[in-house]
Amino acid sequence: MPKAGITYGPRIAAPDYEQIARDAERQVLEELGLERAEDLVAKARPDTLVVKAAEVLQQADAELAAYLGDRDRALAHLWFYEQRLGLSKTVGLTNIGFRQILAKMMVGDKRGALPANLSNEELVQAAEAAGIERVENAEAKLLETAPIVFAARTRRDVAVRYMQEAVLALSQEPYGWSPDRIAEHAGVHRDLIYKQRRTARKRHGM
Repeated sequence: MPKAGITYGPRIAAPDYEQIARDAERQVLEELGLERAEDLVAKARPDTLVVKAAEVLQQADAELAAYLGDRDRALAHLWFYEQRLGLSKTVGLTNIGFRQILAKMMVGDKRGALPANLSNEELVQAAEAAGIERVENAEAKLLETAPIVFAARTRRDVAVRYMQEAVLALSQEPYGWSPDRIAEHAGVHRDLIYKQRRTARKRHGM
């Protein structure tokens, strides 16, 4: 990442991602018909839960498909063309996650190296040579899309955990369902069910 010889633009204040995460988790619980996380064991039927969780996943994936590209393009524009600092916090990413997005957009590989020690002019030239797109009103677009992406990923992560527990429960007695039957019931590909069952078993030391 460029350090020396750069005049940086102003930082962009980050949304309250802690509150966004809390709201997203509460929304998932409501969509799953749970008041609290503890209700999973006491109240939730796994055959119902797995369907509702799959619906949350599909909704979250649809939002990610709609907004993730716009967020990443705005993010890259602000770094390469406006040289803004603190963008990882603005979008709620770790520094590593932020660098991986830029590397993927610039060299096509999230593990790729980014140019270092460039001036503002050289950084712009490097971005243009790599085909990094300029984005009009990039700051506004980033502040619009980043919270949506963050909330969708949070909802997805929460729903996956509950879906894993439901898959594990359905795999055991008194249900004893096969992964294929669970997948058909939930309306998802069976590979996802195998993966989630494996993760849930590992979490429970099985």
